[in-house]
Amino acid sequence: MGKKAPSTCFRCEAEATTREHFPPKAFFPKGGNLQLKTVPACSKHNNGKSGDDMYVLVQICLNAAAGDNLAASIFKRSVIGALKRSPAFRAALNEGAEWLESGARRYQVDMARFDSFFDSLCSALFFERYGIRFEPDIHHINHLYLSFESKDPEYQPSREVARREVADLLQTLSDRVEHFEAAKIDEVVYQNKIVDPMGARASITIAHSFYGCFEVVSLLTIKRPPFIFGQQPH
Repeated sequence: MGKKAPSTCFRCEAEATTREHFPPKAFFPKGGNLQLKTVPACSKHNNGKSGDDMYVLVQICLNAAAGDNLAASIFKRSVIGALKRSPAFRAALNEGAEWLESGARRYQVDMARFDSFFDSLCSALFFERYGIRFEPDIHHINHLYLSFESKDPEYQPSREVARREVADLLQTLSDRVEHFEAAKIDEVVYQNKIVDPMGARASITIAHSFYGCFEVVSLLTIKRPPFIFGQQPH
């Protein structure tokens, strides 16, 4: 028998040497058969992004942890240890943080790192769903972070408008929504709802939820229709 052709990375044309879990395993409790989804990946687009994965996990846990919920449990079991092992990471996280009158602590968020994380997550979802790589030349990608707070007075109203519009879209196209839950234990760690009535070559909406309360909406907006062989360009 001949050798099997090597697979390529879900994000680039490099040979895949590993598998990318999505979301990353760090977001889930240790132990147990989580049965997470994976896509083929090169080292750059798997191990090379572990720093962003941990940064996003820390910020989500800080935002979502309450009482003894799952986000608080993940924070105690995984995040605290990571912060202790890396004083530089802890210092970077605390830079610009401030105490509020309520006693809560407000942390600044590196939105570029969040965007990078969700670009990768959406690319993995896209590859797993359609069997092709996400192409930035075809889609523009934008993420709306519905659970974050901001000092910008215009942020809250625009966030609520986005939340209503997405809820309306999911209800209007409820029969076309693809719903996925990852590793439901006592609580759902991660779930998404994908709306893509025209498939991979049109605009796509992905509503993400972590730990049942941290919500993000990813908009994959079509820039131009792809060129199909044999078709005359306009």
